[in-house]
This record gives sequence, C-alpha cells and structure tokens, in this order.
Amino acid sequence: MWQLQDFDSAEFISRYWQKQPCVLRNAFLNLEEMLEQLVTPEELAGLACEEDVHARLVIEKDGTSPWQLRYGPFEEQDFLNLPETNYSLLVSECEKWFPELTDLLDQFRFIPDWRIDDLMISYAPAHGSVGPHVDEYDVFLLQAMGSRRWLFCDTPGEQSQLIPDLELAILQEFEPDQDVVLNPGDMLYLPPGIAHHGIALEHCMTYSIGFRAPTSSSMLEAFALETEHLGIGLQRYRDANLELGRHHAEITDAEIDRLRTLASELLQQSNQVWQDAVGKMLSDSAVALPPDDDQPVYVSDLLSCAWLRHPETRMFYHQSEQTISFYYNGRVSVLPRSDEMLDRLQQLCTNREWSVSLINECLEIESMEALLIELASNHAIIPIND
Repeated sequence: MWQLQDFDSAEFISRYWQKQPCVLRNAFLNLEEMLEQLVTPEELAGLACEEDVHARLVIEKDGTSPWQLRYGPFEEQDFLNLPETNYSLLVSECEKWFPELTDLLDQFRFIPDWRIDDLMISYAPAHGSVGPHVDEYDVFLLQAMGSRRWLFCDTPGEQSQLIPDLELAILQEFEPDQDVVLNPGDMLYLPPGIAHHGIALEHCMTYSIGFRAPTSSSMLEAFALETEHLGIGLQRYRDANLELGRHHAEITDAEIDRLRTLASELLQQSNQVWQDAVGKMLSDSAVALPPDDDQPVYVSDLLSCAWLRHPETRMFYHQSEQTISFYYNGRVSVLPRSDEMLDRLQQLCTNREWSVSLINECLEIESMEALLIELASNHAIIPIND
C-alpha cells in the first residue's frame, strides 16, 4: 500500500505549499516491495501506443532536430528506432489506466480533491530529460525507479527567454540554486513558477502529481456559460445618449465604458449562480454521455452488484443552510441538508468503489434514490461486473 511517511501536512502547508521547494527523503518506503503497484517501462510504452492516451516523446539528441517533440499514439517501431539515450517518454493521466495508482493520489488528500489534476509517469534512460523549464502549477515529483538529478531554483524568477523555434518551452538560460539526487521513494515538491531541470542518471521512472490551477479567464467563461444557461442577467447594449459629431468608424471611450459596465453588471449575480458556475467547472470531465439505446436504471440494478466510480468522474459538494449541492461531471443535484445526507455524500466522494451495503445505506435516504439512478444512467459510476 502507498503510505506517505513521517509527513506533517499542517507544517508542509504552512512552510512550503506555494512558498518554496521541499525535498522529502524516503517519502514512500519499500518501493522495491511494491512492484505490483509500480508501472514498468514496458507497460508505460504499451499504454503510449493506445488511442485516447496523452503520450509524448521528447528527444534531445539524435532526432531529426534538437529537442524534438512527438505525440502518441505510438507504434512499437517508434521505440525500436529511439536513440540509446537522451530521450524521455511522458504519459499523462496514468491513474485512469492503472487504477491501483489511485491509492497514491489518495495520499495527497490534505489538498482538496478538485485541485488534484493527474498523475503523469515519465521514463528516461541515462541523460534523458525534457530540458530546464517552468510550470505554472504545483507538482510533487516522486522517484519510483532509478535515480534522477534535479536542479532547481529557490524562488520564482523573472521569466527567462525560451529557446526559439521549439514546440517545447525550454529556458534559454538556467542558473539553479539547488542540486539534489532523488532515489526511489524520495520526492521533490515544487511550487508554481520555479525553474527546474530533471536529468536521469540511469534508467529511471518519475511519478509527477500535478495540481489544477484555473485561470481567471476560464472562471469568467464558466460563469458566462452558467448565466447563459439560466437565461439571467443577459442585458443588451443601450446608448440612449449616443454621441454626435464623431466619425462613423470610431469606437469611442464612452462606448467602451458602456460595454465594460454591461459586463461588470453581469458579474453581480447571486451567490448561487457563482456557486453553480464554480461547481460545474471544477467537476467537469470527459465522461461520455450514455448512448441513445441505453436501458433505464432501476433500484434493483443498483443493488445487484457493487459499483465503481468512472475513472474520469469528478465529484464534489457544497453546503448551504438548507441544502447540499452535489456536483459531478459538470452537473448538479440539489439535496436536502442533514447530517445523515452529508455523511453519505462524503462517503460517495471518498470511496472509488461503492459496495452494495453502501448503496443500500444511501437508498435509506429517500431523496438519494434519484441521485444514484442519475449517476448510473450518466455512466458516472460503472457496475463492477462490467
């Protein structure tokens, strides 16, 4: 089992989270005894050949050009043609394809679930890297196999020039403050904006736990979509005091002010609108809609077997005085608030596998029946016998 060792989450948040880098030695012990839960290089390469998997190859040397970037899905021949060294294979969202890795992500639940983005696994032979770069999100870098040297800065610096004409955002100049080597079980935390460079010292694999950080524009877009969906606050532009004596092709300062005021007034919606915009945005996922020929789901179906949360399903909730809003995959279901209801919803959000007994306990609350049927009908949960 994955188990974060000797870790004080309160101290970490206080001293390091979004403040400064942190090296955690022996964060996970006995990785050599956890081979069944570790992805092998061969398994990672096989996954990179599958459709719908986000995989990349970065070849620093011996490609058709320096720092060549290739996207999957790959074929076996692609790997046979690789140079012996100076390349990296990176595969994102590995927790969706290797469910046993969700136990690793659970170790980071001292940070809200909605902040956790995905688990990326990278493989590299000796000297392999993706170059010095900067990420705009928090990341934990866990060494799972072999050793990797990490060079990084202590604090965010001014944005350095990037090497021109590359698909990769590699820093042209890089002056690190720290130089450390991570062995299996060691982990490095890096806040956003910290320049860093990881270099494989031997055949190695690194697990990168990345975190979501929505931009202000994405939040405004989500809010605009919610108001449009509700059909509220959609005022049209007015200019009763239209200016005269101006050129017909000019956009005046007064017109810009009117339009800016129009947009500002749209933002003055109720807290409920903001709540649903945030909840739907953070829970949005790529879970496919059910096909047209899907059969209806009944209570008997729910109780016939255990259920598994779809690997891409996101579930969160928000409490108000009278209700609990349950958000999943960009949808919302509003339920009456009670201690019992809160306890059941927290269990649903925490557990990835829902036993028949848990389903039965939820169905004891009348208003949860419709929610469970809705979740099953929209494939947010999957019967384990499938």
